[in-house]
Amino acid sequence: MLKQNLNIKDQFGIKYSIQATVNHHFDASQSYSHVKYITVDGEDIRPSFDMFFQSTSSGKIFKII
Repeated sequence: MLKQNLNIKDQFGIKYSIQATVNHHFDASQSYSHVKYITVDGEDIRPSFDMFFQSTSSGKIFKII
């Protein structure tokens, strides 16, 4: 697994620069389907089927931009 810096925004439009854990195919394809999870405020959040990430601690929903 590799670390990659990504930009995301929450459902209120606030942008964040976070670190994501991606598999080794991400570098070649740059496809977000290779994102295993994002880390926001110390919480690792796995994607849903639609590639949205919902925090269980804050309730916010994030999307990669």
